[in-house]
Amino acid sequence: MLKKALLVGINDYPDADDRLYGCVNDVMAMQEVLAKNFDFSTDHIKILLNREGTKKNIVAGLKWLAQGGSEPAVRVFHYAGHGHPLPDTSGDEKDGQDEALAPYDYKPGLNQSFLIDDELKKLYKLFPAKSNLTLFMDCCHSGTNQRRDLARKRTFRSIPLSFEERRAIAQARKKFTEKRNKQIMQKVAAKLRGKKYTKRNLAGMVREMIQSYEKQPFGGDYNLREGNILLAACQPNEGATDTEIGNKSHGVFTYYLTQILRETRGQIKYGELIKKVGEALRDNNFDDQVPQLECNPDRQKAKVLGLF
Repeated sequence: MLKKALLVGINDYPDADDRLYGCVNDVMAMQEVLAKNFDFSTDHIKILLNREGTKKNIVAGLKWLAQGGSEPAVRVFHYAGHGHPLPDTSGDEKDGQDEALAPYDYKPGLNQSFLIDDELKKLYKLFPAKSNLTLFMDCCHSGTNQRRDLARKRTFRSIPLSFEERRAIAQARKKFTEKRNKQIMQKVAAKLRGKKYTKRNLAGMVREMIQSYEKQPFGGDYNLREGNILLAACQPNEGATDTEIGNKSHGVFTYYLTQILRETRGQIKYGELIKKVGEALRDNNFDDQVPQLECNPDRQKAKVLGLF
């Protein structure tokens, strides 16, 4: 059975203000876990570090990851670096922003230099429809203006939003809401034309339609590709922490995730894994960061990096 992984870690961004410290260590930890606990061959693990993590190289790496093997192959994309929200231009984000990865060569204010979730979604379509594609995203997607917490020696893996970006996101959010509400009312009116209904039926219908507009971050929408499983370092309004643990820098999400995978020797289900990572963050005073699992509900009980 084919097992492949693309691991990306970026500490040394060209701008000194963007410097991170634990991303390369995160990649090394993930590589070790994949090899020792999940039998990934080193020949099938592609690593991009620092200046290698350009947008072009990450895109090429994802295309490589999609190639070869049969339908039930297991594939991993792990990213440790900056995340950044950008104003939504396609009108499909309820919060008015696209989640984006910040490659080594990103340029502030140049949206096409980021790797946006809509682009990632297109790349994921290259993968066999039902094969396991597990995404580990150790980055922020909140755009918090607090980059560093010097009192706790923490750096957040996000690039602060400019005033222009915040204004554009607010405008995109308003536009999405107006468009969604108009479309839902049209659909409800069409369904109810000439029919009797109860308030309960109406509420259920509207709730189902609203959910149809929901999207998963970082392009990991399992409604479009059922083999996607996303484990993200934090909620959309939070920051992902980069800090020193045991005299080495790490992203706390990847640190505790790989620690649990070692302890369980990989014999753990996705739902249990995200629960244990969340508990570890809470118990070690990183409770302002809540990791999330996005997948088909049935996959929560699937073994991590196992066949479906």
